[in-house]
Amino acid sequence: MFRKPASAQDRDDERKRKPRGLPPNVMLAVGFLAAISLIGGQGFGISRWFAILLMVVDVAAAGCFIADLALLLRRARDQDLLLRSRWYEYALIILFGVGLLMLAILFLLGILEAMAEWTMLDSPGIFFLILIRLFVLLNIAIRLLRSQARLLALGFRAEYMLMGSFALLVLVGWALLMLPRANAPGIAPIPAIDALFTATSAVCVTGLTVRDTGIAFSGFGQTIIALLFQVGGMGIITFVALVSLLSGKALSVPQMVTLREIVNAHTISEVKRYILGIVLITLGIELIGALLLYASLPDSLGTGLLRAKWAIFHAISAFCNAGFGLHADSLSGYVGNWGINLTAMGLIVIGGLGFPVLLDILALRISTFSAYRRWRFFRHRTDAPIRRSRLSLQTRITLAMTAVLILVGTAGIWALEARHLLAPFSVPVQGLAAMFQAITPRTAGFNTLDISQMRTATQLWTMALMVIGAGPVSTGGGIKTVAFGVLLLTLRTFLTGRKEVEAFGRAIPPRVVHAAVGVFIIYILVAGITLFFLTITDPQMALRDQLFETISALSTVGLSTGITQHFSDGGKLLLCAAMFIGRIGPLTLAMSVIRSARSSQHYRFPEEEVVVS
Repeated sequence: MFRKPASAQDRDDERKRKPRGLPPNVMLAVGFLAAISLIGGQGFGISRWFAILLMVVDVAAAGCFIADLALLLRRARDQDLLLRSRWYEYALIILFGVGLLMLAILFLLGILEAMAEWTMLDSPGIFFLILIRLFVLLNIAIRLLRSQARLLALGFRAEYMLMGSFALLVLVGWALLMLPRANAPGIAPIPAIDALFTATSAVCVTGLTVRDTGIAFSGFGQTIIALLFQVGGMGIITFVALVSLLSGKALSVPQMVTLREIVNAHTISEVKRYILGIVLITLGIELIGALLLYASLPDSLGTGLLRAKWAIFHAISAFCNAGFGLHADSLSGYVGNWGINLTAMGLIVIGGLGFPVLLDILALRISTFSAYRRWRFFRHRTDAPIRRSRLSLQTRITLAMTAVLILVGTAGIWALEARHLLAPFSVPVQGLAAMFQAITPRTAGFNTLDISQMRTATQLWTMALMVIGAGPVSTGGGIKTVAFGVLLLTLRTFLTGRKEVEAFGRAIPPRVVHAAVGVFIIYILVAGITLFFLTITDPQMALRDQLFETISALSTVGLSTGITQHFSDGGKLLLCAAMFIGRIGPLTLAMSVIRSARSSQHYRFPEEEVVVS
């Protein structure tokens, strides 16, 4: 009698042993209806009876998600294993139950009604509905991310996954911003091209806008934009990988290699630490930034709720180097507010350093503290000095270039605008504004000075800072600080006649030098092509303004001379393409260099001299 191979039979047995909750088709239908209900309830103006129907759908969907996980736990042969692999879903149920209990207690005490008046909600029952919809939304997101995690096992190249994830996120954001309730009340519906431009700018953490974010979009639309540049700054693949790693399942070597390339971890064993570090660092710094911004805001901004909304939106936007603001003049109204300026600058710089640099600095602090504690304990038994860890070469170059660019950029802007835009301010405020305008081109997009009123020399200086951009594997764009540093070191090597490109006592591999040169050349080519076609689609605009917009889009900065909304549809599409290329271009090129380094050629062609000058 024919028997299946052992591997196939084992897979069949495993499939039979696998616990099942509600039928998969039922859960698929529930997820689809819940998604439709969430979109319909938030994105469209609906009648009262239809709203009640959608509320029933939301409650039923929440019950189905709970019943599915409860059946899985009941039918599982190894409940401990199931709880370890899907602990975050069961923790979400517990938090949901605790939230419902707390809301019920607050309702009985009469506190919930006062909270509804403070938040300007129609009734206290909306709090229950918000909690239920949030629970349903998180469940849908977790299941979608788990299904997307299977792509890691299909062998797709990391750069293709990054490009696809960003493109998918742009399309989703485009569709959500087209919903009627994404527009502010009384505002004409946003055209499709403007919605696409806004979604692309948010996902690519650029900040160029064709509509005033604080006026043209409702609270729902602003929330969508904030989520887009939050996920776009961290990368959707990071969330997919996080769900895969939190499940506790051992990923295959190809999957771990793909994740290592995406997060730029040194070894496969560091992938989990890197991904967890990216998420925790991002959320932690944004929370601290939001609290500092809230404390620095003037009372004239409005109620505590409006101030909290403003602080959270701008904290996320600053750390992700997105440049989106809720004021038409960005942060020009707070040019003399030291708390807002220093907090925003800190968030921009930290977000622009890059996650590998932040993790490297954090690891150094932890290792140094641990070494000091060991030395304190054993200092009476040994005379050995404290053994300190060292920062990587990438971290050293990034920190050095960041410091130099901030100082040089501040001095340049201060000198150029001291008798112009900075003249009305006191000397301390002049220094603060000059430093802010030196930091924000790399690549945050906020401004406290009117870019359109700057001198031509100052705009050129700003464009140079935008071209350099932020650190590698960060939320910023540009050619990157490390690439610019390597180019300068290569020039020094050429002028001094040295054999190797070196920095801080370390030699830089030739492939890294080639990558830096390649990034710079590709940047110049894309900028030139984009500018050329902009002069065709929008010939009425000044060439200087077109060049500024091109560099701002390609470097994902978001600074503008005020002409973005005046571009034709063709010009807006060109800027969308520039923003997308600027966001994923350096990442994909860096991954290609890493991949080519592993498959280096084992032969060399004969050399022949050529004349280059």
